Amino acid sequence: MSNNIQLPTWLNGEQTTKLAKVANQFWQEFEQKLWWWLEQINEDEAALPILNLLAWERDITRLENEPVELYRLRIKHALANAEDAGSTQGMEAIFKRLGFGYMEINERIPGYDWDMVGISMIESEFADKQQLVEELIRQYGRTCRRYFLQVLNVLEIYVLGGQVEFNKEVVG
Repeated sequence: MSNNIQLPTWLNGEQTTKLAKVANQFWQEFEQKLWWWLEQINEDEAALPILNLLAWERDITRLENEPVELYRLRIKHALANAEDAGSTQGMEAIFKRLGFGYMEINERIPGYDWDMVGISMIESEFADKQQLVEELIRQYGRTCRRYFLQVLNVLEIYVLGGQVEFNKEVVG
C-alpha cells in the first residue's frame, strides 16, 4: 500500500490535505489489522483461541492434558499427516513429525489375521504418549485394519567395554 494518498489536482487546500491525512491513517490501520490476522494463522505463534479455530478447521481435537507445543505441532502438520494417512511409510512419517524416535509398522504378520497391523515403538517414548498414539491411529490409520502396539524395552548393559543389549517385548 502507498503511504501517501494523492488527491486530484483540482482538490487543493487545507481541508483536502486533512482529508488525505485521515484517509491515509485509516488505510494504514486497516492494513495493520489485515497483517495481524495473517500473523495469527501461523501455528507457531497464534494465540490459543485462534489456534483452536485452526485446529477445528483441520479436524484436530486437543487431548486431555496435551502440552500446547505438541498441540501446535499436530495442527501445523495436519495437512501433511492427512496426505500420508493409510500407508505404512506415511504412518511412520506422521509419528516422526510428532517427535517419536524409533518405530516400526508391520503388516501381514505371520500368525496374525491379514488385517492386523503391528506398531512397535520404544517403551520410554510410548509411556507418556499413549493417548496421542491412540488418537493418531484413530485419525490416520486405515479403517479396514486393526492395530496393536508392541512396546519394546531396550536395556543396555556395558560389560568390560562391550555392550550387551536385552530386548523385552510387551504386546498389549
